[in-house]
Amino acid sequence: MERVILSTGDIKVDYEIADIIFATQVIRSHWVRSGGRETLEFLPQVNEKLRQAAIDKGCDAVIWIDYDFDRDPHVQILTAYGTGVKTRK
Repeated sequence: MERVILSTGDIKVDYEIADIIFATQVIRSHWVRSGGRETLEFLPQVNEKLRQAAIDKGCDAVIWIDYDFDRDPHVQILTAYGTGVKTRK
């Protein structure tokens, strides 16, 4: 997979904003028994989905990424979204 920068803040390169980038990972779980610890194991998967979504929109980086977690007793949803940017060479 191409190199796409992921950042929860800004990056120190010149860029132009391209689009909002969004990815989600649904996790079947036993939240009550695990305390939700397995959610962190899925961060790499949602990040790879975010990278692929950025590539699909022609972006070199996703900045100001935010992660949200939603859950009920059987399912957790891990969502990542940020601003897709194209770096200027």
